[in-house]
Amino acid sequence: MSINERRFEHAVVLDVTGPMIGRKSAGLIDAAVRRHAKTGARIVVANLGHVPFVDLAGLGALVDAHITMRQASGMFRLACVTRRVHDLVVITRLLTVIDIFDCVENATGGVTPPEAMTQNERLSVTALAPIQRFLRRA
Repeated sequence: MSINERRFEHAVVLDVTGPMIGRKSAGLIDAAVRRHAKTGARIVVANLGHVPFVDLAGLGALVDAHITMRQASGMFRLACVTRRVHDLVVITRLLTVIDIFDCVENATGGVTPPEAMTQNERLSVTALAPIQRFLRRA
């Protein structure tokens, strides 16, 4: 797996290529998201258009990226998700927590500040803890 980083308007886009499998891939995503969170990026978008499949480590990396950006008062979004990866996100119910967009342009638009979240959105972030524990044990 490889990651190409670029700025798109006011967001950072991570163009991910190849399968997201194993700890090495998870580490690459984690390092990129943490680096941009520290520099104050408000939106980080993972473009998964060239990712054929994701294993549990890759799924855990997406959850960790979402949590990292939330803690930095930012947003983590997915764009161009392939059908196979989309099905996995739906099955694991991460679709209720992580925003998914059809294209990078839509994913980078419209910043919604965390303080404007509804009560249900705040609860969905709390619901990530059991999912994260499960993924780490798997």
